[in-house]
Amino acid sequence: MNIPNKIFLVEATLLVLFLSIASSQLLSDSMSLSHLPSNCVEAVRFAGSNAKSDIYQIRLPLKGWEDRPFYVYCLLDHKGGDPWLLIQRRQDENIDFYRNWNDYKTGFGNMEKSFWIGLDKLHALTQVQLNELQIELRDFNDTVKYANYETFAMGDGTEKYALNILGKYSGSAGDSFLYHSGQKFSTYDQDNDNWGENCAEKYKGAWWFNSCHYSELNGEYLKGTHKAYGKGIGWGAWHGPYYSLKYTHMAIRPRDSAKIGV
Repeated sequence: MNIPNKIFLVEATLLVLFLSIASSQLLSDSMSLSHLPSNCVEAVRFAGSNAKSDIYQIRLPLKGWEDRPFYVYCLLDHKGGDPWLLIQRRQDENIDFYRNWNDYKTGFGNMEKSFWIGLDKLHALTQVQLNELQIELRDFNDTVKYANYETFAMGDGTEKYALNILGKYSGSAGDSFLYHSGQKFSTYDQDNDNWGENCAEKYKGAWWFNSCHYSELNGEYLKGTHKAYGKGIGWGAWHGPYYSLKYTHMAIRPRDSAKIGV
């Protein structure tokens, strides 16, 4: 065999070897993705005795999301029930929540501290299975209240992430969210409310505004009692329109976790 033929043979062998390795890597990556949990209930079950409130990676079995794993914060239930997946948290003034539409669409903040998960992810999470919603609220006396809603789901970007499903309320905080049922999401640069002006711009936040709000958990961090009507991190049924809360989070979990496999 002459030298050119030998070179060709070596190159062909190397190419086959490279393609084989690449194919194996793709298969390995695909298998790895397919074994990721799809929610916090599965993630905590996978973790077993090592499970704790922490950041976990999940993958949604939903068209367009199969190859788009992302990280979420899973919170163990304080009553020993199934864990919750945090979609929003406020606990200090270090993260600015007066943001534009794109920021709310994609998400922002620090999952260990204060953050917003992103409207695209939130829509996808509520399409995979029916979820319940829990809102935890804490004032500056460190009193904690809860608002629970039996069901929660929202539309996609073409629907302006409308709050399409919001079930029956229960809890200790009083209901300040059902007023917003069916409403589209609004930011200062995307006015989708039912008011003649822009609720998000006037009240320095972003929410499923009606005209305008009984609750607004993405408002300014104003630290308790203030004089600016309707501003701050507000839950009208508890502290009224002149109080901004110390801590809030919004969290979801599948309604029927008994059917979730691991």
